[in-house]
Amino acid sequence: MRIVGLSGGRRSGNNELMLKTALAAAKQVCGAELEIIRLQDLKLRDCIGCETCMRGLTTGGDGLCVVRDDDMPWFSAAVKEADALILATPIYDLIPTGTVVTLLNRVLGIGKEYQTYCRTHPKIGAAMALGGSDWINLTEPLMDLTVRNLSKGSVIVDKFVVGHNPAPSMVVLDEAVLERAALLGRRVGEALMDREHAGFAGDSGVCPACHCNLLEPRGGARVGCPYCDVEGTAVIRDGSLVVEWDADKVRDNRFGPAGDAHHRADIAASHKKAGENRERIRQRVQELEDFDGVFVQPPKRDPSTTKE
Repeated sequence: MRIVGLSGGRRSGNNELMLKTALAAAKQVCGAELEIIRLQDLKLRDCIGCETCMRGLTTGGDGLCVVRDDDMPWFSAAVKEADALILATPIYDLIPTGTVVTLLNRVLGIGKEYQTYCRTHPKIGAAMALGGSDWINLTEPLMDLTVRNLSKGSVIVDKFVVGHNPAPSMVVLDEAVLERAALLGRRVGEALMDREHAGFAGDSGVCPACHCNLLEPRGGARVGCPYCDVEGTAVIRDGSLVVEWDADKVRDNRFGPAGDAHHRADIAASHKKAGENRERIRQRVQELEDFDGVFVQPPKRDPSTTKE
């Protein structure tokens, strides 16, 4: 049994200290082997938006990213057969670090074989994040999505986001946060010991499907979860705003089999439209090649003076 912790911040930073706390607690419960991958140690190129991976997934290809000269192949192999993943990330300006976001983008091209393995060998997942103030509100869905995309068909058992720890390593003074991290770890360990009954054990949140706390208006009294696309009707009950969620939307949210099938069909239909209009697209692009402006580029650097 192996648990891999993903550290999205600096060495021995707040998030890594939380991660070590969670991993130690998990091991006490299930005795798993522990590993930590510092994402800052990886050389990950940005997603180039070529759509090769999605075209592959929707047309019978391998779904692999065309960028293969960085550490992503090594990383995917390192986490593929892990029994559980725990992500810990700092929060910069409301969202996870750029390193985590880059990983999230690149996981789109992790490949069909990897995804198939995860669906037949479901992982246990958990995520946590810590910020320096109350600017933390958009982090939850991004950290959750990173874990979900790394482990298709996984069971997310816990997640939490906290703030007000801006100084390096000061989380060691916050016993409540460290205990919360330990609780997350114990929940991961317990889920690994009883996978058949594993389920989400964290704070319920607003959305009954993904437990996210974000809502968006969708006309009239209708609201939706912008993360998993569940919908419902907002009502005032006993002076409080509550949502009466649509049972079918909860069942078929975008992270379940029906939602995944819908997403792939939507992408395939869009690529089909592009293929049928290839000549029209070419003509319009050619017209815009006459753009009346200048592309400004940075000066070329001497590679011998560039630090790794």
